[in-house]
Amino acid sequence: MADRKNVGTRVTQKTYWHRLLAQCVTEPLTTAKVSVQTEVDVVHASPKADIILLRREGNTWTEEQKAWLADGMRDTDARELLIEFKFTESLTENVLRRTLAYDYFYREKQQLERDNLRSLLLLSKTPTTDILAENGFSPTDKEGVYASCLRIFDSLYVVLLNELSEEPHNAVWKCFASRQQEWQKAFACISQRRLPKTSLEHEFAILGTKKIRMEGTMKGIEPSGLTPEYVRDLGRQEFFAAMMNSMPEEELLKFERPAAIRQEGEQKGETKILIRLLQKRFGDLPAWANQKIANADSATLEKWSLRILDATTLEDVLADPS
Repeated sequence: MADRKNVGTRVTQKTYWHRLLAQCVTEPLTTAKVSVQTEVDVVHASPKADIILLRREGNTWTEEQKAWLADGMRDTDARELLIEFKFTESLTENVLRRTLAYDYFYREKQQLERDNLRSLLLLSKTPTTDILAENGFSPTDKEGVYASCLRIFDSLYVVLLNELSEEPHNAVWKCFASRQQEWQKAFACISQRRLPKTSLEHEFAILGTKKIRMEGTMKGIEPSGLTPEYVRDLGRQEFFAAMMNSMPEEELLKFERPAAIRQEGEQKGETKILIRLLQKRFGDLPAWANQKIANADSATLEKWSLRILDATTLEDVLADPS
């Protein structure tokens, strides 16, 4: 679990925000046959760049893949997307040049044709219109997506998270927008189940990200030194706290902490607790599931309870123990 006491020691450490963002899209995109990398060798024998690389399988982006791709990413035939994400840093000439260099050297190293790579500069903070205009960037037909008329930048797209539309496919990315009203709407979209269903571990990542955004707003600062693992554990705490708060008091007495999922298989009443947890995760249970649970012994019930955190379907949870 996340150690809240250690949060204060992270202040001087750098938070790699592109890793936190990538964590929120890795599972759904990987499931849809899109690889996600957060440390990419741009040139031979070079330090790894702090960018996100998305590489699809197949000849075109599928609807399953597009469900998790923001505008600017989903409207290209390019097989690979090279994304530099700036959370705390604003747009500068140096940022533009660096992203352009990543684009050039990565394409040369991988020997990619121009139309097989699209590079994007993802910005949490909205820059002034002056710096965009000075470099030839103007809005495209997609809200928040800018392209340049200057030849030097014709391979680069700028995506402003604050300006992206409220379509569900933009939601996960907009969770990292700088404006509170924008990221709050994005989290609301996700909580309304407007995106394809994912695992509980992915939900932990989203809940943890929401928690750190809320804490950063309340304290007037953005937290430092965060890791994807810490954020995910923070989300796990939030999930179990919400789940236990919704339980009747008599059941809560039997379920004092998340570890009780593992302990209830040895205690009287474990069947009722397991059913309750499954209903929280998957909704009303079909007759076959209730019958299978009723016939199971304590050891089997315990094994099933361990699967609740990671399984994506009820069938996965109640599969016969191997």
